[in-house]
Amino acid sequence: MAPPRPAPTLLPNTPQALTLTQGPGGDLTVTWTQPTADDTHSAATSFNVRFSLSGAANWTTVANVASPHVLSGLAAGTTFDVQVQSANAVGVSEWSATGTLATTTEPSGPYAPSITAFAPPPDGQNSKLIVSWTGSAGDASHTAATGYTLRHRPAGTGSWTTVPGATSPWAITGLAGATAIDVEVQANDAASRPSEWSAAAAGKTWGAIVVPGGWVAAATQVHATGVAPNGGVQMTVTAAPTAVTGAAFCWSTSQSILPTSNLVTALPDGQTNGWGQYFQAPPAPGIYYLWMLAQGAGGVTTGALVSSAITVS
Repeated sequence: MAPPRPAPTLLPNTPQALTLTQGPGGDLTVTWTQPTADDTHSAATSFNVRFSLSGAANWTTVANVASPHVLSGLAAGTTFDVQVQSANAVGVSEWSATGTLATTTEPSGPYAPSITAFAPPPDGQNSKLIVSWTGSAGDASHTAATGYTLRHRPAGTGSWTTVPGATSPWAITGLAGATAIDVEVQANDAASRPSEWSAAAAGKTWGAIVVPGGWVAAATQVHATGVAPNGGVQMTVTAAPTAVTGAAFCWSTSQSILPTSNLVTALPDGQTNGWGQYFQAPPAPGIYYLWMLAQGAGGVTTGALVSSAITVS
């Protein structure tokens, strides 16, 4: 008796349960269920995927793939139709039901930074202005800021000076005293794509040069006691170009916001352009900055110096 003849190979069944999920950028991940073999269909040995702009039926086929399969490099923010087909040695199945999904929108460059503060330079010079800003970590529609470009000009003029590679806080140098300065900041991402320029903000250089005198406050103090090590502090003030009519000291928890209250009036100390005063450390422990303020006519502050951080115990 002759041995039984093997069953013939038949066309495979059509894949089922096609699903699409968004990947990063223009990627779509396609998954499907392996079709079963039965009396009229043999097992599938490979699969083909095809995709088209939704509704266009202009198909691009990717042969011999397996589930899940990633369609990469598609146009961002675009809707696609996707189908899958089984294959074996005999031929191919019908195409599956269509799955439809849009790719994610490719994020644009970073958000524009926000200028947050202007501060006097810690060396008391009137030719500098320190500017601080914040950038964005990015989100689904904008990339993260990885670097910054700053530009500045005398207020209202049309000629910008551009400074690449700036970091916050940044000291703008070479300025004139008692001068308003326009500043804008631009963010860049890892691909060097720039943001819009920030809203312009205006700061003003000080009208006087303020530097410490011979008595300088120690970096550590005891609250509500005389300022160590000498019981007081001195400073030297030079009109540049604004005339100086008075001076003051002030403890503050901020190193960027010019204080206007709780000022300790300074007195001439007999030195050229010198001012000084005995006073106490702040009444409560904490981290403080000692501001030295030169004042012009009418009590207007024309110069300022903020110390390094002072720890009060």
